[in-house]
Amino acid sequence: MSTTPDIAAVPGAPAPPGRPAGWQHDFQVLFDRLRTRSFSRGGLVATVVQPLLFFAIFYCTFAAMLDARGIDFGRFVTPTVLVQALMFVAIGSATDLAADRSSGVFTRLLTSPVDMRAMSLAHLAVVALQGLLSSVAVVLAGHLVGFRFDQGVLAAFGFLVFAVAFTVALSLATATIALRLKNLEALSAVLHLPYLPLLVLSTGFVEADLFPGWLQPIVAASPVSAVIDALRALSSTALTWGAVLPGLAWLVGLVALFSWTTTTAFRKVAVR
Repeated sequence: MSTTPDIAAVPGAPAPPGRPAGWQHDFQVLFDRLRTRSFSRGGLVATVVQPLLFFAIFYCTFAAMLDARGIDFGRFVTPTVLVQALMFVAIGSATDLAADRSSGVFTRLLTSPVDMRAMSLAHLAVVALQGLLSSVAVVLAGHLVGFRFDQGVLAAFGFLVFAVAFTVALSLATATIALRLKNLEALSAVLHLPYLPLLVLSTGFVEADLFPGWLQPIVAASPVSAVIDALRALSSTALTWGAVLPGLAWLVGLVALFSWTTTTAFRKVAVR
């Protein structure tokens, strides 16, 4: 039996005879590596188990209170739990990116003939898969407590696409931070610090008009509020373009902005 190593399994290694080279090959190798890590047992705990645990906590805390106000917990809070889960996906993806950088994997890839496009696309593709898995898990949990798609299959598909797009937008933002900061402890603090204020100062748990007057404009203008409101609209009978467009505008703006910042940060890392 030959003991020659399989160089095709090494990211960026030249493809052996008979196998295609190019960014598609690099993408597949890198995607398989990242997918294996992200969908390991520990990765699935963060992607699936953690959101379901928070869902149960929020149900025990808010269900009776919302019911007393005539608000359906399943319909109102499920999008909030989903957005929270997608935030954790984006934070985890940045942590993995920083770990690769600090361990030397990133340097090895940058000094190999791997196509740079493949690195970023593989990262975003795995993040999108994680976002989709979290979305399905939260939606199924929400279904048990009354969450429904009142506008049919097309709106349900739009709901999932919107959620995945939000995951990608967030992961681009967190990737920028991960590429800028070298200290892993500082990175963890910076990534987690905005999460709670963004979620609390939104329409995730209460309507904007229930906040103090000086906070209402901030809550109404929050991208998290816009995304949560869009997800609620896509899953209810009150589906209108007016309800979805603010969230869609935020998504387009965030993807455009953080695609540029991530590309810039990546180039600075690559030339060092």
